[in-house]
Amino acid sequence: MNIACIGGGPAGLYLGILVKRSSPDHDVVVYERNRPADTFGFGVVFSDATLGHLAIADPESHAQITAEFARWDDIEIHAGGEVLRSTGHGFCGLERKKLLEILQARAKALGVRVEFEHEIKSLSEVTADVVVACDGVASWVRDALAPELAPHVDVRPNKFVWLGCTVPYRAFTFLFKQTPHGLFRVHAYPFHHDGSTFIVECREDTWRAAGFADATEDQTVALLEGIFADELAGHRLIKNRSIWRNFPTVRCGKWHAGNVVLLGDAAHTAHFSIGSGTKLAMEDAIALRDELVGRPGGARDIPAALAAYEARRRPEVEALQAAAQASLEWFEGTERYMRMAPVELTYSLMTRSLRVSHASVAKRDPHLARGVERLLAAKVGITTDPPPPPTALPFALGPRRTTSRIAVAPTWGTSNAATVVPDDEALVALGGAATAGAGLVVTPTLSATALATDEAAVRWSRIVDFVHARGALVGVKLATGATAAAPTPPAATTASLAEAGAAATGPGRSVAPRARRGSFGPAHAAAVAVVTDELYAAIERAVFAGFDLLVLDPGDDPVAIEALPAMIEGAKLIWRATPGTPVSMVSMQIPLPTTPRWVAAVVHDRPTARAAVVGHAAQLVRAGADLVWVSSPGDGSARLPAAPLADRLRNELHVAVCVDGDDALLPDLDAAIAAGRADLVVVDRMPAGARRA
Repeated sequence: MNIACIGGGPAGLYLGILVKRSSPDHDVVVYERNRPADTFGFGVVFSDATLGHLAIADPESHAQITAEFARWDDIEIHAGGEVLRSTGHGFCGLERKKLLEILQARAKALGVRVEFEHEIKSLSEVTADVVVACDGVASWVRDALAPELAPHVDVRPNKFVWLGCTVPYRAFTFLFKQTPHGLFRVHAYPFHHDGSTFIVECREDTWRAAGFADATEDQTVALLEGIFADELAGHRLIKNRSIWRNFPTVRCGKWHAGNVVLLGDAAHTAHFSIGSGTKLAMEDAIALRDELVGRPGGARDIPAALAAYEARRRPEVEALQAAAQASLEWFEGTERYMRMAPVELTYSLMTRSLRVSHASVAKRDPHLARGVERLLAAKVGITTDPPPPPTALPFALGPRRTTSRIAVAPTWGTSNAATVVPDDEALVALGGAATAGAGLVVTPTLSATALATDEAAVRWSRIVDFVHARGALVGVKLATGATAAAPTPPAATTASLAEAGAAATGPGRSVAPRARRGSFGPAHAAAVAVVTDELYAAIERAVFAGFDLLVLDPGDDPVAIEALPAMIEGAKLIWRATPGTPVSMVSMQIPLPTTPRWVAAVVHDRPTARAAVVGHAAQLVRAGADLVWVSSPGDGSARLPAAPLADRLRNELHVAVCVDGDDALLPDLDAAIAAGRADLVVVDRMPAGARRA
């Protein structure tokens, strides 16, 4: 088999090494446009898991690589004049130039032909059984095959520049430097005993204000040495094609077309904040070698091998890209975390990728985990030691207080359970969740039909009373979209409603008839007018039933989504009707709460239109939403896929947030609360081991 690699970085060289090591008779050529000593960048980082893969794939190069490693266990965070150190992480890295020297020498020894200063500009110039495009993030091969490969490049807004420095860092170091121009973040880590990588990142407005828009490479270095003079303490920054850039996240619908296959950054990128570009490229090479020549029986059908390579690597790559996406979003919005206490900031940073659970933090760095637990517990008046886990803590839902941070939204019965009068299955589902320790239980998304009759209101009141008796609050989730409207049942008389309420709940509680819209004064009539008759009646009956929280869900109906801020404003007036509002207390006949209850709005994430979603959420908050429920469909590649948006809304809009927990385990839910990404987590059943404080 003849294999041609376009690009002589770690991906192409390592593939050549592995193929020749497994099957010396195969011919491998690597075309590299630069000279052998030309390299860009400074250090590369590997995890212990990746090193294990390299040791199995080629022990000889593994031994040479690890002999050159700088190793460290700690992460340091410098922010607001304080330095916090987190331990137990375990990193190793080496100079990129040294890595390439090792791989070049090993490839030559095994008979790989590496043709330096040979630039390939067209696929027609290459004749081979397999053409491997490892030509990096700006891959021209990927662009040439765009119709077949369906690439998508998401260019991120932050600016960054890759530098070296002579500071002998002994930890993975994050510097957060506030300046008159804005906040700068630095990602720094050692690659040998007297050299470190020093990546500077900032928002574009900060970059412009600081004078970098028109700066040359030398001017960039000079300006940054001035900004970080205290941190560098006399050490110098080192340039190497240190040009300000925007990070491109590359994804492809396919990684191969015909006999051409993408490898490494040409196929996919992961943000530098998780340090996995070289790792992914070399692990790609291992998988491609296995599928091409490493199976029993020797070489296999090339199209089948390329398809098998992609099928094997894509799930792991997409999971890591999801983690990288969460991490890059954290760094894009670092400004919003600067108000956090140092221990909270550290914890948030350590868990930003959503791949590090609270249990993992407790194992790696018990001091950090306990510190955050104590801080969270103290905020709600709990001083026991050891403190309860984060999800076991209470949360103030307005004037009410949940007994834990876990909300359970169970489902039950048939597909029409959201439209019919509740039965014993509803009681078992919601009551069972409360008995198991949920702090809040929430109905499925109900249409107005589910609260269209007085019988339904009475039955819901029984369920609410049952749940309250078991220490949980109850939320009702109502659809405002196309499914919200339902035929209005015949109106019952005031007398019959009152009799029904007395029979169901005893004296002192009565079911309300439909309130007259005219009972609202002019200042509020317009707001209430947007609420449909059916939803209006459902909300009134929910008030009677005793629900603690009203959640309005527009679903995926674009009209309902656009109307939701106005709907929140109107629904809130109905839901919170108290003696202080211009509502006729006689006509309402509703037992009024002594304190107002909360109204929540559901926000469905659209990662490709995140700015629009955040703007919509801001409108909801201005309209009076007390809580934002964040939901995301996810794609199976990320834990808690709604967490990045929840994090942003909570810390940017300063609103209480609950987040769909999907199938996340309890330690992941604990991390979401401890990191300040959410106030409540929503699951469909109580996780194993969950409890109340």
